[in-house]
Amino acid sequence: MLIKCPRCGFQQPKDKYCAQCGVDMESFKAPEVPFFKRFFNNVLVQLGLLLVVASILGVFIYQRGQENIQQRVTYLKSSIQINSSELNPPPPPPPMVAQNTPTPPPPETTESASKEAPTKAADVKVTPKETRGLAKTLAPHLIVYYAEVPRSVLANIYEASQATGQFMSFKDYTAGILPAVDKRVTNANVKILHREDKPLDSSKTLQWFYGLKDRANPSVEIGLTTFFELNDLDSNNLRGNLEIQRTWREPGATGGFEIQRKSFPAIFEIGVGTGFFISGVMPTQSFLENDDELTSIDIYKILRSPQFRSGDSDFVIFIEFSKSN
Repeated sequence: MLIKCPRCGFQQPKDKYCAQCGVDMESFKAPEVPFFKRFFNNVLVQLGLLLVVASILGVFIYQRGQENIQQRVTYLKSSIQINSSELNPPPPPPPMVAQNTPTPPPPETTESASKEAPTKAADVKVTPKETRGLAKTLAPHLIVYYAEVPRSVLANIYEASQATGQFMSFKDYTAGILPAVDKRVTNANVKILHREDKPLDSSKTLQWFYGLKDRANPSVEIGLTTFFELNDLDSNNLRGNLEIQRTWREPGATGGFEIQRKSFPAIFEIGVGTGFFISGVMPTQSFLENDDELTSIDIYKILRSPQFRSGDSDFVIFIEFSKSN
């Protein structure tokens, strides 16, 4: 019968003394193993620690993955957060953005003159008191200009926007806050293609579309859709979400043409006298069979422009708002 030495582990026939280390095997007592060694040598403890480390590592990898995904989504969507609250407010917009406010009539010179003129429905005028009452009922309006802008003027716009610190340039488009936007849209070199005047209503999202059905694929509408959602509006600032969605026939990766949809979103805040601009959302060609029908729409007349086709000008959308007095 073989026995194992409790000290060195040597195996030998049963005897009192170990043939290898000479210890008295019958009276020898091994020193007590420290608690921490027994604890960490436990297989279950080791397995538990391994699971904890794996869990921590998994959470870390997951968080980094989420951060990377968020960064990619942010880049792909190219969301712009624009804030102009720190800018010094320029002079108020010119009268052209307040065309809805009726003007009071000139005062009558004599009492007899008013008696001689017969009263007609078309001659009824609004008194100054009534005009003030109407002005109070007018809701703030979102003013949107679609324009063709020469590159030299656009460079000045970029420079002015960069000075605000709220300018973003992406691969597909450029956008930013623009001081004195009213002066920009009235520049003699800026060609206004179309002007939209939309009353603001916080209870709904504004949406409008310019375009037509593709003759080759009548189920598809080609053009630009504008979405605007009002976030907040006070006496001096407008905060909202803007998104331009473009559905266009463009050259495909494998040749030919295919319908492609792109989105150009932005989050911005503008004050009275300041505005917002976005450029680069319009291709230089439509590639449509019914191109003449598309270019008959105001904002797409730019597609006929030799300067736009050659890259000497760009399609720019300006945004400002007018408020009731």
